[in-house]
Amino acid sequence: MNRKKIVGCLTLLLCGLQICNSFSYEKVGEGYYFIGIGQTDENIFDYFDARRSCWQNDGELVSVETAEEMMLLQIYVSSKGYPNGSIFSTSGHSYNSEYPFKWHALGESLTYKKWLAGDAPPLDCNLSLQLIDSELYMIRTWGYNKYYICEKTTFWDYTQACFRQSGTIIISMSIFFLLLFILTKLIMKIIMISHYRAQYHKLKASEKSNVDIA
Repeated sequence: MNRKKIVGCLTLLLCGLQICNSFSYEKVGEGYYFIGIGQTDENIFDYFDARRSCWQNDGELVSVETAEEMMLLQIYVSSKGYPNGSIFSTSGHSYNSEYPFKWHALGESLTYKKWLAGDAPPLDCNLSLQLIDSELYMIRTWGYNKYYICEKTTFWDYTQACFRQSGTIIISMSIFFLLLFILTKLIMKIIMISHYRAQYHKLKASEKSNVDIA
């Protein structure tokens, strides 16, 4: 298994068990969110840095699944006084996706869309949210955004995220160990049968010897 994937899974699971730092998340609707500062003039900070920051603080980059969640985020972001035009990183991207965009944190294609007019989604870029006149819209970016939004997650969410990162490898390993277990049981059975046969032949030879002596 790729070392980065192992480290990523361990980070996710440890955070899910609360064995890591945690931002001061705020309750918004049914979820908990935190807005962090990303790219600055002094600091290069991209999508992957934002995602890692969320992982290390008990969360995932936000995935906006419904119009209701977008509205609640919109109210939350606007209440914080972020200037018009502010851009926020999410878990959305179109890298290696069968469908143009998916939510990395969910491992699923977008079911809800609110693209900024004229901002058609191309391949191989990130999906971010931009605040325009107190309203949030989905836009395409290259992931170098000033802000990012983390969503607090549970241990079960982390377990699922870990599986999504290394799902194919985990399935392959599970099949391998299952086959190894079956093969081991088969070998043990063959050994036992051989042992019993040897004991049987030994017993028969002993009986024949006793008969001959008699």
